[in-house]
Amino acid sequence: MDRCDGGRVDHASPRDRGGGWSTGSRAGVTVRSTRSLRVRTGVISLCGAGLLAGACGEVPSPPSAVDVAPAADSEAAAPVTLPQIDGFEADAQTQLRDAHLALQVAIEARTVTGDEFGRLGMLFAAYGLVDGAEAAYLNARGLAPAEFRWDYYLGVLYDTTSRPEQAIPALERALELSPGYVPGLARLGDLLAGQDRVAEATRRYRDALAQDPSCNPCLVGLGQIALQDRDFETAVEHLERALELAPQAATIRYPLALAYRGLGEDAKAQAELDARAEATLNTGMGRQIDRPGVFDPLLQELERMAVSGNVAIEARGVMAAREGRWADAISDFETLVASEPDNAVSRNLLAVALLATGDRDRARHQFQETLRIDPAHPRANLQLGLLLVDDGQEQDAIIRFRAAVEADPGANMAYLNLAGALLRNGDAGEAADVYDALLELDPSNAPARLGRAFALIRAGRHAEAKIRLEEDILARPTEMAFPHTLTRLLAASPDASVRDAGRAAELIQEVTRELQNGQVAETTAMVLAEVGSFDGAVRYQEIAIGLAAEAGMRELAAEMRITLALYHGGQPSRVPFRPNDSVFFPAPFKPPGAFDEPPSGAPGQP
Repeated sequence: MDRCDGGRVDHASPRDRGGGWSTGSRAGVTVRSTRSLRVRTGVISLCGAGLLAGACGEVPSPPSAVDVAPAADSEAAAPVTLPQIDGFEADAQTQLRDAHLALQVAIEARTVTGDEFGRLGMLFAAYGLVDGAEAAYLNARGLAPAEFRWDYYLGVLYDTTSRPEQAIPALERALELSPGYVPGLARLGDLLAGQDRVAEATRRYRDALAQDPSCNPCLVGLGQIALQDRDFETAVEHLERALELAPQAATIRYPLALAYRGLGEDAKAQAELDARAEATLNTGMGRQIDRPGVFDPLLQELERMAVSGNVAIEARGVMAAREGRWADAISDFETLVASEPDNAVSRNLLAVALLATGDRDRARHQFQETLRIDPAHPRANLQLGLLLVDDGQEQDAIIRFRAAVEADPGANMAYLNLAGALLRNGDAGEAADVYDALLELDPSNAPARLGRAFALIRAGRHAEAKIRLEEDILARPTEMAFPHTLTRLLAASPDASVRDAGRAAELIQEVTRELQNGQVAETTAMVLAEVGSFDGAVRYQEIAIGLAAEAGMRELAAEMRITLALYHGGQPSRVPFRPNDSVFFPAPFKPPGAFDEPPSGAPGQP
């Protein structure tokens, strides 16, 4: 849940919230490239949780291993079968088969230990063999219940495969055995916060900070929670400290800007927004890559399990990227590309790393090479589309977004970007159809619901927009974007059959209880004019004009004065949204980071 949305839609879709944003690596995800069958590693992808190491002070030491006696009854352990590994490199297959055989020998000799099961689980996890890793970790935990690592690795496995309901209890068990392990506390805090278990998340963050006062994710997490509670002073305190520790982390600047704004320090807020805009390129990856994390020696040990051939090169590259050593990461990925120039996965990894460093031209070339090898590569199509949007080439971007949808029909990001590009391009009817297609797959997707409403309004289909918005309010009752948008339609639609002054008056009271800003003031003026209270309409329109002028929006203020003249003349507005309103020009959707702002132009946005 986006905790700093001020009543706006939660834009992290169910599909794209889960597991983070895949780069297309062999790192524990399915490789969709038809030309690339070899899976090299299962190291957590470049965009997994807790990316940049070194942001939390000194490196924490993992808990010391517990001596594990041979199992008294190894037959009690569930069997761990060797997963399908035919697509792996020969040396990786040998490594996996040998490790699995050694375990079987120990089982037959009735000398198997939890450590042996756990080490095999680590190897499976490093290669992305999730089911095998889970079975091995469970056996390791059963045979060695006092060993912290197996519950911890199990919790990490569940976390990185989008199973928070299983990850949380596993990490809680692990921390009972090692209460001071800072990476575990930070990870558990993030998971709890993501499930709206705020009090528990706060306790875990504070426990971690008691061990390591420079735990950056913990400071950010507490700052986010304070921001949600409108405790702006505390939010600023935590977020300023987090930014001081990790000045490269542009993701911290947006919630910090909101906290400054809550304190009335608008100049500081704008400075943070400007700095964020300067630092955050439209990489499609950067918003998570620059998210600071906790260095985790147990995860580093896990990632070193896969040591053969190109597997080791990729693992080193991913680790370097996590730690912000981009030159090393790019060097490793370039080595992969030189080794296998026609491997789309390697090309895409290199492209992502280049893009994260701001080398757009070389990144574009590598994305294009990825698509030369595999024209249906969904991530490369999406990333290249985002670059094209940045360059103002909307038509070409639409082609890429269409290809991304066709290659991966379940990918919310591809649909949202295709629909947004169509809406910006004036193809509002088709944009509405694309939003509808996404909602058939994911009815809970709030950005698709809101985007559909704006597309229908821009297409002049006000009656249909009214019906859909009433449905949206029922489906998403806590999000003010929907009643706010419907209020404008009911008060100012040129279609008399759509207007409903009484319902608009009810809705604006609900909206103003939650939101007070220039857009809401203008909406209130529309409602008052529709019910015939033109003096009130003038007063609220003047408030909206004043706020726009203070924000430096002179053209908007001038357009508002045209409507003000109508109210002075005793006439209501018949324009719910101006043709150039930002709601019809949505910003591209990038992979969601922890502190991304709501979609640009949503009603209720400052």
